Amino acid sequence: MSRGSSGSGIVNFKNLLTKTEHYDKDERYMAISDLCEALKRNAAQANSEGVSTNSSSNYNTQLIDSQTERRICSAVLGLLDDSSNDVQTVAVKTLSVLLVSVQEEQVVEIADRLCTLVLDKSKSDLRDVYAIGLKTLVETVPSSMGNVVSHRLIGRLVEGIHGNAAVVAGASGSNSEEKASEEIVLACLNVLTDLLTRFGSSANSITLQHEALLNVTLSQLASPRPVVRKRSGTTIGVLATVISDALLHRLVDRLLEQIDRADGLGKSGKKRARNAHKGGGRTLASSDLRSADTRALIRTICTVSGTVGHRLNQAHIDRIVPIFLRFCDPDDAVAGDDEDLDNDEDMGDADLSGNGGVGDDADEAMKIELRESCFAGFESFVLRCPALIQPHLDQIVLSSLAYIRYDPNYSYGDEDDDSADDDEENEVDEFEEEEDDEYSDEDDMSDDEDDENWKVRRGAIRTLTAVVEASKHDPSKLWIAEYAWRKHSEKKATVASALINRFKEREENCRVDIIECFTRLLSYTVAAASSGVLFLASSSKCDDESLSATGVVVDLRTKASSAIVKECEKQLSAKKGGERSKSSAIALLSTLCLAPGGIGGLEQVTSVFRYMKSILDTDDDAKLRRQVMANSKSLKLEALCLVRIMLSCKKHRPADIKQALLPILLPEICQCVNEDWYKVIAEALRVIMEIPSLLVAGSATKEEMDNVANSLYTAIEPKLSEHDLDQEIKECALSASASLLAILHSSLSMDQTNRFFTLLLERLKNETTRIAAIKTLSIIAKAAQTNSDLDLSPIMNETLSQLSILLRQQSRAVRQGALECIDTMALCLGHESSVSMDDGLFDSVLKDLSDIVVDTDLHLCHVALSASNSILKARPSTGSLVKCHILPAILTLSKSPLLQDAALASLLRLLEQIVLSDAVSFDELRGLLAGLISEGGNKAGKQVISNIAECIATIAVVTPPSERESFIENTISAITGSLGNTKQLNLLVAGDLGRKVNLSAIPGVANSLQMIFLQCLDSDNEDTKHVAALALGRASVASMGTFLPGILSSLESSKGKKQYLLLSSLREFIHCCRETGGIALSSNIPLILPHLEKNCRNEEEGVRTMVAECLGSLACIEPKTILPVLEKLAKDDAEDKRLVHWTVGNAIKFAIGGHISSNDLSPFMPTFLLLLQEDDLAVKNVALLMVYSAVHHSPQLVAGLMKDQIIAQIYDLAQLNLERKVDLGPFKHTVDDALPLRKAALSVFATCLEKCPSSLDISSFMPVMAKALADVEDIQLQAHQVIISMCSRHPIPVVAAADSFVEPLDKTVNKKKGTKTGTELERVYEWIKSGLRVMIAVSMLDGAMNNRKFADFVHRIQNSSKHEPFLKAVEEERN
Repeated sequence: MSRGSSGSGIVNFKNLLTKTEHYDKDERYMAISDLCEALKRNAAQANSEGVSTNSSSNYNTQLIDSQTERRICSAVLGLLDDSSNDVQTVAVKTLSVLLVSVQEEQVVEIADRLCTLVLDKSKSDLRDVYAIGLKTLVETVPSSMGNVVSHRLIGRLVEGIHGNAAVVAGASGSNSEEKASEEIVLACLNVLTDLLTRFGSSANSITLQHEALLNVTLSQLASPRPVVRKRSGTTIGVLATVISDALLHRLVDRLLEQIDRADGLGKSGKKRARNAHKGGGRTLASSDLRSADTRALIRTICTVSGTVGHRLNQAHIDRIVPIFLRFCDPDDAVAGDDEDLDNDEDMGDADLSGNGGVGDDADEAMKIELRESCFAGFESFVLRCPALIQPHLDQIVLSSLAYIRYDPNYSYGDEDDDSADDDEENEVDEFEEEEDDEYSDEDDMSDDEDDENWKVRRGAIRTLTAVVEASKHDPSKLWIAEYAWRKHSEKKATVASALINRFKEREENCRVDIIECFTRLLSYTVAAASSGVLFLASSSKCDDESLSATGVVVDLRTKASSAIVKECEKQLSAKKGGERSKSSAIALLSTLCLAPGGIGGLEQVTSVFRYMKSILDTDDDAKLRRQVMANSKSLKLEALCLVRIMLSCKKHRPADIKQALLPILLPEICQCVNEDWYKVIAEALRVIMEIPSLLVAGSATKEEMDNVANSLYTAIEPKLSEHDLDQEIKECALSASASLLAILHSSLSMDQTNRFFTLLLERLKNETTRIAAIKTLSIIAKAAQTNSDLDLSPIMNETLSQLSILLRQQSRAVRQGALECIDTMALCLGHESSVSMDDGLFDSVLKDLSDIVVDTDLHLCHVALSASNSILKARPSTGSLVKCHILPAILTLSKSPLLQDAALASLLRLLEQIVLSDAVSFDELRGLLAGLISEGGNKAGKQVISNIAECIATIAVVTPPSERESFIENTISAITGSLGNTKQLNLLVAGDLGRKVNLSAIPGVANSLQMIFLQCLDSDNEDTKHVAALALGRASVASMGTFLPGILSSLESSKGKKQYLLLSSLREFIHCCRETGGIALSSNIPLILPHLEKNCRNEEEGVRTMVAECLGSLACIEPKTILPVLEKLAKDDAEDKRLVHWTVGNAIKFAIGGHISSNDLSPFMPTFLLLLQEDDLAVKNVALLMVYSAVHHSPQLVAGLMKDQIIAQIYDLAQLNLERKVDLGPFKHTVDDALPLRKAALSVFATCLEKCPSSLDISSFMPVMAKALADVEDIQLQAHQVIISMCSRHPIPVVAAADSFVEPLDKTVNKKKGTKTGTELERVYEWIKSGLRVMIAVSMLDGAMNNRKFADFVHRIQNSSKHEPFLKAVEEERN
């Protein structure tokens, strides 16, 4: 708004302000509402004009003068006293808008006024309104004013609490005064909590009052008012996040000193109290500490533990846990089934009622709340301080197991009947005739609304869930360790069995938590088994001795699986059981399907399918249908998901699944396709997709297949033909039709098959379904390759034509799918007369394929070459078309230095097929390929020469023997008579031929080539030397008896460069032999090994590297021969042992990278890991790289050795610093010999975080990470990546160490660019952005900004104009 119009704006505001004083409340309401909207418009206009909040005063002086501004503030504050609640509400709303619009002076005045009103004892009726207004001010005031507002409020709030506390305690004043004082204390605590939450870590005025705040809030924990104690505990919890470590430790110590004077609960607590009385000690009853105080202290220490538990030390944990355990004593955890319950009637007489008049109900409620708070503390400790809580974990688990059954007012009646048979539950008609089930009288038995013992059970369950979460990397102990979890019972149970036993929990919420806890445990156990941490036994036929040799064995064979299924069935059969329980049971069964053995045999499968039928089919029972209609959709979806998992998991006998599925569940699955909810329909189609393969695996009869095929066709066809359907249904229908046609095509009539083909072509032409249709056709075509009775000729022409058109699409996904489909369908063409093809179709297809044979997308190029090969193989008559369209593209591609891997392999196969099909003669094609080198001259790279040589060798192999022998002779002549690239090409051609053809079978060829190869090793051209070495190694593969002795004899007599070249020939020979299985090489290992052992001590690092690669490859082929030799060398104690040990470490690294068998290598790893303790830095570095390779490729190799042999070394080497000064004459250069070690150690740590985090003490490594952040640039960048990765995987240790990151990150992000330019300047900028990425990632973690030091650093950087462009760049990267 311009200056000229400001006058009218002021007049409008004056009119509104006048109306706010009107006698009519409706007028006042409209006036304050209009005023609020006007202020909103002004604020929005300011934001749209780019005016920041900090400069809002300038904007306001243009729009509203200072006098009007003060009048507005006074009017809004005055309306907070209005008699109308509606006016008060809008006034509070207006206040939040006003605070971001007015000047700082007005904000301070509003804060003072509201604080005065809150503290005024005569304003009791409106104190809530004033408190809400003050809270609104704290929540909405601009951050730049936070320190000023905090300075004006903090002292007055503290004084308000302190001044009214005595009146609340009843020391003076009337009842009305006590009530007013209590309201003031509560309001002050409430506002104080919000103030600490928002500005506690950034406002200096609050920092100066930390100790005063701590004292005044602690004093309120002894208040006689429960609500004051609770509110003060909440405030202390927030305060704990911003105070220093010294104050935090003082806080915890004071809380613990007072809590320690309590004696516990129940009968055990009473015994301790009596013993203390007899001994003359002070007990809770004889002290001035009330039970209510104890409850508040416990709740407060739990709150503190939950927010800053990671900042507590071991001494605090060691004091807190025993105190909590006194109030959660397992001996007090009684249930209605306990025989000695009557003898424990005095369990509540622990002298906990300090006021004597508290009744039994209040006392019981107090105990429940206290125990619930203790378990909440346990949960927090286990999740946030896993290392510190470890010494107490067994006691916590025992207490939790005892209290998950704490239900003194209810008898389940079958506590000891864990193994009783319940044959009636397995009857066929159990759903029709079953009488009241286990939960049928739930409502009658639990109608006591005052019974809140379930809260204790819930707390115990959540603690066990935290234990499961903390043990997720190795949950074996929860299946093996036994606890005496029942009072006065010698019977012990594991955590897993105890959870299963408690599935009968009567409270719905607790029951669901128990099932979900066990589901999580089972899921983590299956994951740990898949990673090799433990072994899951599921079959009684397994050899226990062999299993135990593999490590920890979790046995699901005996009762676990059957007990899980039985308990889940009880949940599913409960007529009055909640849907959440059924849903949890289904989720548990789905997880059990992933374990070896699945849910069991035919009996268990049949039973589960019957329960699934009851969920899917409600048509026969109208009453039941009405009962479940509201929630049955999601339950049906989950039931279908379970069935699909059972069909596809491969953990059950297919015959059992088939036998149970067909009569029980198949009709219901087909009927679900007609449901209303699209998710149920899609899931039903996914289930149908799994049925055909199940029939084949289950050896179904022809009659069964025919019946099932017709049923499935009836279910699929309507969904495949209908157009107005959800995309997910369309795609699932296509997948289901693919499965049906590919597997059960013989059971479908011709009309049904043709109907499917017609619909598939329609879907192929539709843009939304074409990708799914392409996948469907590919599956069907793949099946047609092995099933002659699946005839695709009716759709072949049109399909290929449509696919050819799709090759011209821009979408890469469409082009890739079309290429793969053409490749598959081409193999179904058969001989020339089997399928009549349209004229010009292949010409069009091959022309489109040629456009894709380029090096810009090697994967699509690979598929296009494969499709061309399939067409040529199926129809050799297309040879001329291939020569016309594909061959030019092939020749161009062959010159590309990017050609490699799958694309190169497809090119070789196509060239081979071109020669076999006589599309191009061998001589012509060889000439074209060789000409590519002549065209390129000396510009052709090594990769191009190697690729073309392999192409020529490949087509030479498939030529007639006479032509091949003539070609080999010409190649030998060309080698001796050529130079440069041509000579290298012929050398490689000879070598690649020798890899595939036995050259020793051709008289004189092998000896001539060997002589030529060895002569070329002495060439003046370095490239020729290396090419000759590779060719010699490759030529030895098929003619091992001729070439290998020559290599070894020459190796014995050679030195220096030639020795290196001969070892590279040996390495290439071993590598090529590995590709063919290495069987032929095994007999020659005794000839090779002595030469390798000898050269382990060579002074040349390159020679030793070659030896290490050879030994690593040989170890993969013959581990039983090579590994003992390497172990012996690792123990070598000669003077040159550092050279030998270096070679051994590299050899093991290469062997692990080559995927040596873990079972073969594991027994030798402890010896090889001793290399970490060597004094030589190079050996240490190689050993670290060996460990990195092991963790990356086979973590099970080192998982059990981490703590004893690896972790300590990693911690030490990651901090090793060996700087030395090198005198270079005019200046000195600093060299850090330990830099490679620190890099390697950080790499190992980062990989362990991903592969085997359970083997690390992450909290102990955080100081190392803090040092790495201050290291040289390379280490810093590496540490940045590690911390960012940890933010998503292990946030709690990162938050705990956030303050230690501040100083090094501050130096990084404020790195000076100096006089750097160009790439050096860009490197500095990238370095700064890397540090900012760490700052942002850590700041987004829960609790990180509660750290004052880190929060100050973040705010300082965010408000820095120098860092603004970097922050914007990082934010754009994240988006």
